[in-house]
Amino acid sequence: MNKPRLRISLTTSGKTLLFLAVFLLFAAQNTGNNLLYLMSSCFFACLVMAGISSLRNLSGLHVELQVPEFCFAGQSCQLRCRIEETAGRPHHSLAFEDDFLAFLPAGSMAILKTSFSVESRGQYLIKNMKVFSCYPVDLFITRVEIAVDALPAGPEPARSVPEPLAKDLTGSQQRQVSGKEGDYWMQSLYNEGSDAAMINWNISARSTHEWVLIRSINFGAPRRLSFNFSGLDQAGFEKGLQIVAGIIVRLHDTHSDALVWADSFRKGYTWLSVNDDFSRIVRWLACLRHEETIPVSDGDTDEVKLAQLMVRSI
Repeated sequence: MNKPRLRISLTTSGKTLLFLAVFLLFAAQNTGNNLLYLMSSCFFACLVMAGISSLRNLSGLHVELQVPEFCFAGQSCQLRCRIEETAGRPHHSLAFEDDFLAFLPAGSMAILKTSFSVESRGQYLIKNMKVFSCYPVDLFITRVEIAVDALPAGPEPARSVPEPLAKDLTGSQQRQVSGKEGDYWMQSLYNEGSDAAMINWNISARSTHEWVLIRSINFGAPRRLSFNFSGLDQAGFEKGLQIVAGIIVRLHDTHSDALVWADSFRKGYTWLSVNDDFSRIVRWLACLRHEETIPVSDGDTDEVKLAQLMVRSI
C-alpha cells in the first residue's frame, strides 16, 4: 500500500494574486516605476510565505483511513480518518471530505468522519480521499492524498424473509413463544412497552416481578445452512442474495450459533459462523457471481433452495 502523498496547488485567489504579481512586474519593467516593483515583490513574497506555511501545516501528520470491514448496499456506513500529529507543532484548519477540524494541538490525535454509501453490491475501492487545508490565507490548497483501500458491500438485506423460512429462523423469540426456552437464557425486568409474549412465566412465578427473555441458546451442534442459487436468472440471483443477506442479519442480531457454507477467501469454501465470521460472509455475498459454482457442502446441512423458496413465497 502506498504512503499518503502531499500535494499543493494554487486556489483561485492564489492564481489571481500570481497574475497581478506578474502583471505588475512587466508594468514596472516597461515604466521603470519603483512603486510597481515594490508592489510586485510584495505579492511574490506573500505567495512564497503562504506556500511555505501551507506545506508546513500539513507536513508532520500521520494520516490513516479506517475503513469498516463491510457495508450493505443502500445503507450508509462511516469512513474514519485518523490524524496523528508527529512533528511537535500545532496544525490549523484541517478538513476531511465534509468534516472539519479547526485546531490540532502538538502531539495529539483526532478522528474525522464522512459517510459512504453505494447502490449495488460488490467490492469497491475507496479512492480520491484526502485531508486538505487552505491555511493560512486561502492562497494555496494543500492535500494529503490517502492510499486506496477496498470495501466489500454486501447486497441490501431483504426486509422480510419468505414465509417458509420466517418461522424457522426467528431465533430466541420463536422458541420462547412456542415454549422452548433453551438450555440457557438471558432475561431482563419487564418494562412498559415490552413484548408481553416474551415474559418468562416460569421464572416470573417465583419472583415479585415479571422477567422478559432477551436471548435463548440451545446447547448442542449448531445449525448448518447452505444456500442453493441454481435455477435463478440474474435478476432472481440478486433477489436471492438479498434474501440470504436478510437471513444472516436476522441470525446475527439474535446471536444465533448457526454456520453458513461460504467462501472464506483463504481456505476456500468452509463453514463460517454467523457471529464470529459475519464480515467474511458479507464479503462472500458481495463478491459472489451468478455463473460461479458453489461446491457441495460436507456433513449434515440444511440446504435452502432459493428458487423453490421464492416461488412458494409469491
